[in-house]
Amino acid sequence: MTVKRGHTVVKIYRTPSQGCESFTVVHYLGKKRVRKTFADLDLAVTEAETVANKLSTGELDVLTLSSQERLSYVRAVAALAPTNIPLEMAAIEFAEAVKLLKGGSVLEAVRDYAKRHPSNRPQRTVSQVVNELLAAKRLDGVSAVYLKDLDGRLGRFARSFKTTISTVSVSDIEDFLRSLELSGRSRNNYRRAIATLFYFAETRGYVEKGGTDVESVALAKVGEGSIEIFSPDEMDRLLRLAEPVMVPFLAIGAFAGLRHAEIARLDWSEIHLKDRFIEVKASKAKTASRRLVPILDNLHAWLLPHQRPNGPVCPYASMAKQLAWLAEAVDAEWKKETPPGTFKWKHNALRHSFISYRVAQVQNVAQVALEAGNSPRMIFSNYRELVRPDDAAKWFSITPPNVPEVADEKDRTSVVAPT
Repeated sequence: MTVKRGHTVVKIYRTPSQGCESFTVVHYLGKKRVRKTFADLDLAVTEAETVANKLSTGELDVLTLSSQERLSYVRAVAALAPTNIPLEMAAIEFAEAVKLLKGGSVLEAVRDYAKRHPSNRPQRTVSQVVNELLAAKRLDGVSAVYLKDLDGRLGRFARSFKTTISTVSVSDIEDFLRSLELSGRSRNNYRRAIATLFYFAETRGYVEKGGTDVESVALAKVGEGSIEIFSPDEMDRLLRLAEPVMVPFLAIGAFAGLRHAEIARLDWSEIHLKDRFIEVKASKAKTASRRLVPILDNLHAWLLPHQRPNGPVCPYASMAKQLAWLAEAVDAEWKKETPPGTFKWKHNALRHSFISYRVAQVQNVAQVALEAGNSPRMIFSNYRELVRPDDAAKWFSITPPNVPEVADEKDRTSVVAPT
């Protein structure tokens, strides 16, 4: 048998030896004739091919292997044959894997990877999963407000990751949140929305359960900040100087405690002056829970002249601009007085004022929490003892001109609907 590589020829002879067949590989190294005998033909062929390859490429110092080494080589080549990976490359990658695992089992690591990344896992882009989540939430009947918020936050996330969701890591999410340049509270709201997305992806089998632990992403630091409220005098000036169409918005915020966004979505058909309550529907509430808010006497007096059967309570697309102009008007009036004063709009102060004065008035945190759509813990920790009962009496006595001062509302029963 002859093995040829270019002009190089290595011969294999079948030679009997004490009644047993053996195989001798013969080649020339320079002028020296080299012979090696093997009991197995495969080993002889492997040796012949190795020698022929090295001689044909000018590697005259042919590697000398023991019989056991040659057998190991043959077995290694045979094991790699289905993968089409050269023995040398396989050895290099294996050595690097052992180094990275610091002595751990390469096979166990591979099995773990295969478990986490099954070949049959459905592949979905981040954008596709966001759309599926929104569709599912819509079928679940969540509020339009929640859907809009989720769509806005996750839409921005999807635009930043145009890839399959299974490839997004925790560190990717951390980098995304830090890139937002938002307040700590806003960052945490994004974090919560992203956690909802990945939990949904887990239930659909798009990512491994627990593989992307968004909960391990550190919460951003949120500054406590101080609760700012308006004084009764400031509120009186705001209502007096406001355009008539703005009065319902201001009065409902100050004397019923609805959030700005809730008032912006409120319809006159949901204000029941005769029955003395405002219906905040689940689809329009921040907490996605329906509630009935009592209409106190002074609020009734402010709303009655503006009452309509239906239509939006807030006629402006951007109430923020209107409030800024109103604040300028109040400030300008105050500066003309003796002594002069100053006024500036305070963030969320209408709602903060209602809660603070209402707690002081009724001395019942649970009741105010139901009216405001907030948690008793939040009310108790942030608003208790913020104002005095005398100040509360003045606040809920603010009425339009030519309307008698209202009676103390301390004993009025709150009207609250079950969620």
